[in-house]
Amino acid sequence: MRIAAQHSRVQHKERGRNKLISSLGKRKGSPCQQDGDADSRAGKIMRSLIPNPQLPEDILFCIHSLLPMREAARAAHLSHAFLSSWRRYPNLIFNKDTIGLKKKLYGENFHHKIGRILRNHSGIGLKTFKLDYSGMCGFDGTSYLDSWLQAALKPGIEELTLWLTETIRKYNFPCSLLSGGVGNSLQNLKLQFIALHPTAELGPLRSLTSLHLCHVSRTWDELKCLLSNSLALEQLELVNCVEITCLKIPCALQRLSSLSVLACLDLDVIESKAPNLSSLFISGHSLNFSRVETLQMKKLDFSRSNFIRYARAKLPSLMPNLETLVIDSGCEVVDAPMLPTKFLYLKHLTIRLLLGPTSRSYDYFSLVSFFDASPSLETFVLDVTQLYMVHESIRLDSQLRHIPEQCHACLKNVKITGFSSAKSLIELACYILKNAVFLECLTLDTIYGFRCDEGNKYKSCLPTSHGLRTLSAIRTYIENKVPSTVKLTVLEPCSRCHDKGRW
Repeated sequence: MRIAAQHSRVQHKERGRNKLISSLGKRKGSPCQQDGDADSRAGKIMRSLIPNPQLPEDILFCIHSLLPMREAARAAHLSHAFLSSWRRYPNLIFNKDTIGLKKKLYGENFHHKIGRILRNHSGIGLKTFKLDYSGMCGFDGTSYLDSWLQAALKPGIEELTLWLTETIRKYNFPCSLLSGGVGNSLQNLKLQFIALHPTAELGPLRSLTSLHLCHVSRTWDELKCLLSNSLALEQLELVNCVEITCLKIPCALQRLSSLSVLACLDLDVIESKAPNLSSLFISGHSLNFSRVETLQMKKLDFSRSNFIRYARAKLPSLMPNLETLVIDSGCEVVDAPMLPTKFLYLKHLTIRLLLGPTSRSYDYFSLVSFFDASPSLETFVLDVTQLYMVHESIRLDSQLRHIPEQCHACLKNVKITGFSSAKSLIELACYILKNAVFLECLTLDTIYGFRCDEGNKYKSCLPTSHGLRTLSAIRTYIENKVPSTVKLTVLEPCSRCHDKGRW
């Protein structure tokens, strides 16, 4: 009974401490700063409550490890009870925010704080090491990296991120540090602006499941060496790796399910024999799908001009299990054809079209072919970007085209961005309202691209020259066709960025 009562009291106090830590974790402050933080209200509360001898060390360590790094450093400064657990803190994430430096203090102060934290860390229990120079353009800390990595890369490490900025000379990553116990535990590796030259001496990376390389200098032979030692790999992402001329994924990568390749400018050949590849993102490259195992493909995100017609004609047979399709096309010479082949499992379709002043007038109504081919389609997004109106605008005497009625029973959500008074866009919207019998939401955004109010990230909307015509067309041809069960949302040009007199 006494043991049970003591256990109950400990649980009650632990719940109270969790609430305290949760509230403190939301407060802002700088790590490892011996200043007025110690006299803050949060500091006084933590200083008075943390040193409790009734809590075992392992419970204190568990509590401390759940704190964000800034608060964990502050707690270690305020209490000896947390000082020892700080030396085993599992997640070291260094960036301009976690270190708490203002822009004018970037440089040696930044490096000094990282060095001091690593010197005080035992290396035991470290799971995550992230060094992120985002927002610190031209910042060069490569002269410190060797010693930092030697301190951080110990057996048990699971995630390593080195997100550097562009410098005159790229840092040469010491691949030897990935051998032995590190290779047995490392699961995620993310590198930017680094030279990576693994050799045959590199040991197996038995636990590596995610590899992301951005602006990394390496040849195909060096990448092949790394891949052959990473048989547990599930995700591979290559961005702006300009020295790679070919990519041939071997069948030995049985677990590889996701491949992303973006702007590797010299890459001419992409092949994959990975049998379980189910998600593919390719941008800026052509791809011979006959050289890729595609039967298991469930998600395809492909960026290439004139791909809409190819996708409609070829993909149903090449990727019969496709569930998500994203097409990003710069222009289209031919409209989408009406064919008997089907995407039996396609649920989500996104098409982005960028039309310049010299682009031909694309027939958006031809996209009905995808609806006819996709009996399971649930969401459809069409994003049209056109700097100039290159389509025939609908007129009062225009005759809308009709095709035999089809029942699209699964289609529930449709959004068209960059909606205009183009006749074929009006026809497409009317077709959807008539044939998507269980449609729930239709959103027509008259602005292409991002809006100025989206998270304060964009200061202004992109310009439009056809706002009034578009709104008039929506009122005349679309609003009276909207069933009572459908929510129609029309996003007009915002008044802050667009003068109504110039729409």
